[in-house]
Amino acid sequence: MTEHNLGTLSSNCNLVIIGNGFDLHHGLKSGYWHYKEWLRNAHPELTEKLNQYFNVSGDWWNDFEENLAKFDIMKMIQKVPRVYPPSDPRFPPTFISPVSGFFKTLREQIFESFQEWVSTIKTDGTGRKIDLPCANLYISFNYTDTLESVYDIPEQQILYIHGKASRNDNLVFGHCKSHYEIEKDYMQKHGLKEIESFYDNGPVITDEEYQLTMDVSFLKKYPYTQIVGYSNILSPAVKNSTVVLCYGLSFSDVDFQYYEWLAEQNPDLCWRVSWHTKEDKEREESFFKQMGITNYYLFNF
Repeated sequence: MTEHNLGTLSSNCNLVIIGNGFDLHHGLKSGYWHYKEWLRNAHPELTEKLNQYFNVSGDWWNDFEENLAKFDIMKMIQKVPRVYPPSDPRFPPTFISPVSGFFKTLREQIFESFQEWVSTIKTDGTGRKIDLPCANLYISFNYTDTLESVYDIPEQQILYIHGKASRNDNLVFGHCKSHYEIEKDYMQKHGLKEIESFYDNGPVITDEEYQLTMDVSFLKKYPYTQIVGYSNILSPAVKNSTVVLCYGLSFSDVDFQYYEWLAEQNPDLCWRVSWHTKEDKEREESFFKQMGITNYYLFNF
């Protein structure tokens, strides 16, 4: 791995991918910490719920998508009121838990508010910051139309893989953990086990807890759904490319499957990837090591 000057790339760069670092570099308020500040003013009640049930503290918002998997199920079970319906004299008193419904409402509020926030991010007055190389296809992990409005890239050359806000798409975001992983993490944290029979001894996971781990899993992002859905565009573009140039990608776990798929589709790709922080660089180097890729260059952005 070596540092590389990108000034000579325009003639042979076939694929350009941009992440949120690209928009931040252009001065857009598109960071998750910007969502936090907007949410605090626009939806203070939702902010309070997030603070309460996701244990928001420190750098939580920097990894917003990943942290959506770290929901405090036990706290919600303890705090949400129980509803006891009128008893039928023919049967014992019954009890209905509203916890799952409470969480589903919270989940809808998160998605709706996120969509609302993204629609407030405007590129008006934004100028060009880099000499963007020509490409056969531009893949945007962002929800904004920066490539179109600032760099005059035709929409038909851009794949908005997570949706485009100005098009009123359903925006894609979320954590990367499966239901099994969420359930396992919860059980280990609280010393629980699965109910295998009526005669099980020791603390076991209840139906209510199981349902909530399932509900949390629905905050997951599914990269392969997007990959399969856009395969007619992605596959030929990736297989026919020699260079992939990445601007502002985080190389976080939530998007790992995208990068893995790209590498597997075309092992001969030359990767040229930007970094902004030391942590960015370490994640990128870890990815290339894991995938056995040696044909890559990192540059500061």
